[in-house]
Amino acid sequence: EALSVFVFQRCFLHNSTCKLYPEDRATDFSWAGQVATSKHTGHDTETDTALLWAALLLRSAAASHCSGRPRSPVQSWKMPTSGLEKPDAIDLCIAKLLASASDTQDELDQTIPNNVKIKEMPPSETGFVAWSRQEDMIIDEVADKNRGIADWVIPEGATNVTPRILYCHGGGYEFYSPQDVYRPTTSKLAASTGMPVFAFDYRLIPEFRHPAQLDDAVAAFKFIAKNGPEGPGDARAIFIAGDSAGGGLALALTVYLRDHPVEGAKVAGVCAASPETDLACEGESYLTRRWKEGGGHQCDPMFRDEDPAASSLPQIHKLLGAPGDEGSIHPKDPKCYISVKHTELHDLPPILIIVGDAEVMLSDSVDFGERAKEAGSDVKVSVYHRMWHTFMQFSEGCGAPDAAPLQPALDAQKEQADFFKGLQDKLLKKS
Repeated sequence: EALSVFVFQRCFLHNSTCKLYPEDRATDFSWAGQVATSKHTGHDTETDTALLWAALLLRSAAASHCSGRPRSPVQSWKMPTSGLEKPDAIDLCIAKLLASASDTQDELDQTIPNNVKIKEMPPSETGFVAWSRQEDMIIDEVADKNRGIADWVIPEGATNVTPRILYCHGGGYEFYSPQDVYRPTTSKLAASTGMPVFAFDYRLIPEFRHPAQLDDAVAAFKFIAKNGPEGPGDARAIFIAGDSAGGGLALALTVYLRDHPVEGAKVAGVCAASPETDLACEGESYLTRRWKEGGGHQCDPMFRDEDPAASSLPQIHKLLGAPGDEGSIHPKDPKCYISVKHTELHDLPPILIIVGDAEVMLSDSVDFGERAKEAGSDVKVSVYHRMWHTFMQFSEGCGAPDAAPLQPALDAQKEQADFFKGLQDKLLKKS
């Protein structure tokens, strides 16, 4: 406890406002990040605990002090005066997320199961749109200039007869691809279900507005309806999965295909993780689950803006157009499939939504589920205590090689796999 107090004083209290010692403050916060993410080799458990408590305190306090507003840390955090409660795996993950120098990318799962192989599918083989990122969005000079490549993620034993899963990656419709940070996610899904996963690279904003993303999802669905991991062949069953914006896209695609059926194929079930369903951002969780210092177990470390709904608007305007712009779409337009909470939700296939109780977008899941149930659709919303946005992708403990697994994420991955395998069993009994 004494060491924790020392670290806290060393890094924070002598820099009482952002106007004082700016160079020292930047160094101190950087050092605090190293504390939160290091392996602490050579330290005992009590020392590790003290350092991590200090890092938790520092990273939470940094947001308010970097705005130039002095605030006593005692107002938000209570340092134990006797004894020191050891943080659990969830606390340690949150500390790493808050201290991340990579916008939490380094904290994502990194492992690809050994019993899975990945086959890249370029547009020349799929017929998908070949596209590239504009100059200011390029991160990888090669990959970002050659977009539109899909992944077949194939577990051992899967064939063209095995049900297929179409995966829609997340990233706010603006970032990521099947190849950059998503292979651990799609490969774990393939391994846990025994089903091949097809992850497609839909067009992103700001280069392409809606409905390009939905158009690409429809094209991907049509492709896997006729092509499996072994080549041409009709699908016996197609499931859809996705997370965050991709979770919303998965649900939007499902509603669209209800209204515009593809001959010989239909959606057999959907699992959406932390889906973005309401581009109007009206849910109460945008206020009640935003990150707050000392806010308890219902604050989302992935969304630390003062007003997450307002902060989301620039991205949404890139997708739908700003109000008053020519061709803009209102997010509550029932025909705006991509803002799927506001569409007609009757006659949908079985849907499982997995979401964290601490998520800013919790309402997107809960409200969608309620509306779909009212419309007569079979929807289950599974809420995980203390979990943040897209928590399923942090099952390995948020980055440290010796980190304890994040059990709620493992449980959610199993629930997702059991959902798809249960639907598969029902289909086999009917056939």
